[in-house]
Amino acid sequence: MKISKIFIPLFMILTLSLSFFQPVIAVSESISNKILRLHILADSDSGEDQNLKLKVRDYFLDNTKDLFTGDTLEENIQIAQENINYMEELCNKCLYDNGSSSRAKVTLEKEYFDTRVYDDFTLPAGVYHSIKIEIGKGRGHNWWCIVFPSVCLSACSTSMSEYLSEDEMKLVSEGYTPKFKIIEIYEKLKNKW
Repeated sequence: MKISKIFIPLFMILTLSLSFFQPVIAVSESISNKILRLHILADSDSGEDQNLKLKVRDYFLDNTKDLFTGDTLEENIQIAQENINYMEELCNKCLYDNGSSSRAKVTLEKEYFDTRVYDDFTLPAGVYHSIKIEIGKGRGHNWWCIVFPSVCLSACSTSMSEYLSEDEMKLVSEGYTPKFKIIEIYEKLKNKW
């Protein structure tokens, strides 16, 4: 009897909360289905490995700025799949040119990202398609950005608003709000099941 007195009100609160936040969660998930991210993991957290990660990042971005020319996420995923070997060769050339014996592994994955606050927008937590570059063991701090739409590429000329709906732009433009924490909790729970 005591359990039902506690369980029923908690269940009702949870149900009402989820129904209230469901529209925000739906917008958040639609955003993650339109974006291709770049995720680079350093070999370790040593200063040398972190600096090397940034060199790989710069070299990669400089040499792929004209690569991701598709108009949709699907087109850019296809471009990434067709150029995995090229991207891996780029990263390994940079490592070699900087005197490192580490090797890079480039994969195309779907991975969970926490909420990320950029200068003028915030990306909600969720599972995103990503080009993942692991340097060596890939156990160091990481760096990430958005390849499509081309937010992190130096030749960036397109706006996120060309690819996101009005509701999606409103969510990413309002800065970090408590909504993002709710989205993070929801996405983390969803990914564990």
